[in-house]
Amino acid sequence: MTNTELESLSEEFIQFLVVQGIDDQMWRDINTKTPEKANDLVSVFSDTVLKKVYSKVKFMSFVSEQVFSIFKIEAHTMHVVVIKNLSIDLGFKDIEDVITRLKKDLNDCEAFTATRELGSGILDEIHSLTEKGCLIAEQDLWKQFEHYQKKTSN
Repeated sequence: MTNTELESLSEEFIQFLVVQGIDDQMWRDINTKTPEKANDLVSVFSDTVLKKVYSKVKFMSFVSEQVFSIFKIEAHTMHVVVIKNLSIDLGFKDIEDVITRLKKDLNDCEAFTATRELGSGILDEIHSLTEKGCLIAEQDLWKQFEHYQKKTSN
C-alpha cells in the first residue's frame, strides 16, 4: 500500500492499530525504532483491506483485441463467459465494441463458458485477475453476455 493510499485510509488504519493494541505513541516508537515491524503492520492492514474489498466483488471483466471475458464470482466458484474474436482485421477496442460486434451478428466471434471451483482460493483468484487487468463489472453486463453465449450454443 502506498503512503497516499494509507493516508486516504488513515481512520481505518488507526482503528486497525487500536484493535492490535497499539496506541499513537507506541506506533510512533515502532515506526522510528523498528521500521520493518511498521511495514509488516501496514502489510497486514493492506491485506485486510484488500480481502474486504475482494469479498464484495461479484463480477469482473477483461477486454483485449482478441478476447473479452466476463466473470461471475460466487462464494467458492467462478464462472466465465469468453468471447473470442475470430476476425484478423478487427480487434476489440473496449466492451462497447464487443457488444456492438455481437449485435451485428457478423459470425466473427465465438463464445464459450467455463466454471472453476476455487474453494478458499477465491480471493487469491480475484487478486490475480486484478493484477492481469480485470475490472469490476456489473451484473447486467454478465447477464447480457451469458444470454449471448446461451443463444449461440443452441
